[in-house]
Amino acid sequence: MNIKCFVAAASLLLSGQALATEKMYGTVGVGYSDSEFSEQSLDGTGYNLAVGHQFHPQWYVEAGYLQLLDDVSQDSGMETGALYLAILGKASSLQGELFYKLGIAKADINGSEAPSEAGECRLGGLQSGACRFDEGIVAGMVGLGYDYNIGMRSMLRFEYTYLAGEEDFSTHYVGIGFRYNFN
Repeated sequence: MNIKCFVAAASLLLSGQALATEKMYGTVGVGYSDSEFSEQSLDGTGYNLAVGHQFHPQWYVEAGYLQLLDDVSQDSGMETGALYLAILGKASSLQGELFYKLGIAKADINGSEAPSEAGECRLGGLQSGACRFDEGIVAGMVGLGYDYNIGMRSMLRFEYTYLAGEEDFSTHYVGIGFRYNFN
């Protein structure tokens, strides 16, 4: 009896890995972002990586990383990256899927800015004549996009995402990417 239970438990554990990719996908993309934080306004190129799972015929859950900016110079600039968790609602057709995205992100922002005329820093501390900061903030996320079918399991993704959060942080991100459906 113990051997049968052991075999049944081992079978369930091993077959669970095969079911793990059921209705899952991965995306990779590049884009342009326009970000504002602490009286700075910067733009630049970035990238995104994500994995998602379809848990209902019209709903996905997606977790990913957005690298929004990587522009840090000696006296000003910032580097911004965000981990996010989002729910995507979709409308499907034969050509692709229109989706909207609602989620929450944890953004890490580090960089530097010029001190005020009084020599004070709004964020961070004064180092080598510039105000250096390293902030972690929570931001809300909303987006809209379209996944265009280009093959049996592959799609071309066009998306717009807006993030807004603490300390007057906001970002507009427009990207193009590739989505691969694992099932």
